[in-house]
Amino acid sequence: MKKNILLFICIIAILLLFFYIQSNNKCKVYKIVSPNIIFVDINKNFIFDENSPLILSDVHCIEKDSDLDKYPILKNLSYEEKFFLDYKSKEFAKKSLFNKYVNVKNNKIYLNNKDFSKILIDAKYAFDDNEDTQRQLVTAIKSFNLDEYFIYFPVTKKAFSLDSAYKIKSDNYKIMHISKLPKSVNKFNLIDSNINKNNSYIHTEILNNKNLNLFEVNNLKIFFQDLNKIYMPSEKCNSFACLALKNEIDNAKFTIDFAIYGINNQPEIYDALINAHQRGVKIRGVCDFNKRNINYYPDIEYLKKQIKTIITDEKFEIQNFPAIMHNKFFVFDNSTVWTGSSNISSTDLTEFNANYSVLINSEDAAKIYTSEFNQMYNGKFHTDKKSFENNTVILKNGIKIQILFSPQDNIIDNLIIPIILSAKEYIYIPIFFITHPAIKDALITAHKNGVDIKIINDATNAHSKYSIHKELRKAGIKVKTENYAGKMHMKAMFVDDKISVVGSMNYTKSGNNKNDENVLIIYNKEITKYFKRTFMHLWNKIPDKYEHYDPRAESFESIGSCYDGIDNNFDSKTDSNDIGCMIKN
Repeated sequence: MKKNILLFICIIAILLLFFYIQSNNKCKVYKIVSPNIIFVDINKNFIFDENSPLILSDVHCIEKDSDLDKYPILKNLSYEEKFFLDYKSKEFAKKSLFNKYVNVKNNKIYLNNKDFSKILIDAKYAFDDNEDTQRQLVTAIKSFNLDEYFIYFPVTKKAFSLDSAYKIKSDNYKIMHISKLPKSVNKFNLIDSNINKNNSYIHTEILNNKNLNLFEVNNLKIFFQDLNKIYMPSEKCNSFACLALKNEIDNAKFTIDFAIYGINNQPEIYDALINAHQRGVKIRGVCDFNKRNINYYPDIEYLKKQIKTIITDEKFEIQNFPAIMHNKFFVFDNSTVWTGSSNISSTDLTEFNANYSVLINSEDAAKIYTSEFNQMYNGKFHTDKKSFENNTVILKNGIKIQILFSPQDNIIDNLIIPIILSAKEYIYIPIFFITHPAIKDALITAHKNGVDIKIINDATNAHSKYSIHKELRKAGIKVKTENYAGKMHMKAMFVDDKISVVGSMNYTKSGNNKNDENVLIIYNKEITKYFKRTFMHLWNKIPDKYEHYDPRAESFESIGSCYDGIDNNFDSKTDSNDIGCMIKN
């Protein structure tokens, strides 16, 4: 009897030990970005690192902006189908994993001893490199009648069809079958006239100042490209800035002049230019080439072969000092200008990098830009160019804009520094590179005068030996370094609800003294208040700890940078090959 009791106790002890070991090996899931990007408390210390997700590399999930061209079986999925799969797969992952304990082994997650990657595939919410799983996923999504599903907003109690562009304005929605919608719900079809089913931009005033992505005042539009709204660069022309540019190219009747750093992985803009050329629009272009006759964005080589009237600055580069043709502007039919900080690339024209773009309907502005373009098109780049006496335009609504060019206008010394020193209340600067010592001195002086100064710095610049941000911090100025895969690519400054400075010029000696650049100085209260809102939106999304510490541009602390396929810190090493992505903090 005693032996049996002792045996029973031993068995119970062994079972308890087994369950203890099993439970002790489990980690809590505390955040799900997507079905294969999951935050797990791997260290089991209840300190959740927001910058260290566990990536399930053996499965792929479809997001609404996924580029599926390399998967022939999947590439023909419609946007509505991808949108539906994106939502449903995330919903499934959250219900399956959120706040639950899982086992983690060899970068895999096991839920109730089942491989979660296989669970996703079996549920038709993910696929791998096996074509059978891809076909099964396509069959599953095609079995749904998506016309019966709506995007439902609980707050407003309104529902919209899946092909409605309204969904891009809020994340607070559910996708529901029509039979599940509340009886009192108001159902709408495509009500947002800014983007139609062909994704073409249409002039409208439906968006008001509350929408951060677009600000419109009669003949001036400003496009705000948020930082890292997408996790990977995209070839799709979905942002307001890209759609506006494509619309102007598509509707040009006579002439298009452009000065761009280059073009890469933007097929819709590329094709729009080719189509305009073929329908008889006179196109002239200038772009950058270095001493080795190479452009940083290789697609410009192919465009030059299609449109013979594109020239470069390589002759100047060979004869003189290194400098770049860094402009990003287009002039349409001598009446409209598109410009800003966005390169024509898959990182800049999307919402991967943060940028501002501006569309100006003004013959006076177009004339100034055309004069600058003609100098370069006639072979005068960089320090060979001359300044213009009349560089100010007054738009029909009374908005005053100064249009300036580097290097001839010495913009930093003649305008940026005086604007800084004239500030009374605040100076907000979102910037890619800020290294100019005179700007540092001016900002410190303004800070001592009681001006509220905030700067958002790119992580690449933060680790440059030329950056002035550490000296600014020592002087008491607030500088946050962004912690996203995408770049803080803006080159802007906003002062006292009065003055907005935007353009292509970084605040560096090269930007001011060597490169071909263009800058707009806009004098308007409402426009500056709009820019201030976008700045504070960016400021608030960056954790406060990065006001004192600089994350590496390519590392687990910069969200998404270790799995975006981009060399984020320009060291010729990408993702897992970069030292920053080998070690989790």
